Amino acid sequence: MTDLARWLAERRPGAPRALRRALDEAVAGTDGEGAIPDRLAAAGLGALRRAARGGGDRSTALTLLAADALLTYACEAAAEAGPDELDRLLASLDFDRFAGLLAETDR
Repeated sequence: MTDLARWLAERRPGAPRALRRALDEAVAGTDGEGAIPDRLAAAGLGALRRAARGGGDRSTALTLLAADALLTYACEAAAEAGPDELDRLLASLDFDRFAGLLAETDR
C-alpha cells in the first residue's frame, strides 16, 4: 500500500464503496512522487477534467464527486502539515488553474 493509499484509508468516516473505488482509480494515476497534498490535488484535478469532458450527464456524477473529495482531502492533508503548506496549496489552486482546466475541455 502506498503512502497515499494509506492516508486515504485512514480517513474517518470512510467513503462509501462506489466513491472509494472512484478515489482509488483517480489516485492510481499519480506518480508516487511529491507531497500527499499535491498528489491528491493532481488526482482531483484529473477527475474534474474527466467529469467536465463527460458531457454533464448522470454518468459523470461519481467522477465529479471523487474530484470534490480529492480536492477536499488535499486541503485536509495540507492543513495537517501546517498553515504554510495549506497556504501554498491553496495558492496553487487559484481561479486561473480552474479556468484553464475548463478551457481544455472546450477544445
